[in-house]
Amino acid sequence: MQVEITQDIVEALKKVHDTPDVLQKRFDAIAPSGDGKYTLKLTEDEATALTELVQWHIRSDDKGECTPETAPYAELIKRVDAAQFG
Repeated sequence: MQVEITQDIVEALKKVHDTPDVLQKRFDAIAPSGDGKYTLKLTEDEATALTELVQWHIRSDDKGECTPETAPYAELIKRVDAAQFG
């Protein structure tokens, strides 16, 4: 599957800790797709692993909303889900 992501998400992925090698290879292969967008290619299993991994990086404020620093992770999960489940 192909997931269209933003520069903010690309930058956030650089900060993910304990990334499995298979996902790191996918991050390293992120390619520009035009208009400031990027394409992340994943298998179904990699998509599941990625969403589980970035969920650990999401933090919320006192209102229960994602902090600005972790909002790209929440957006990535939405985009992966849309690509995976349409």
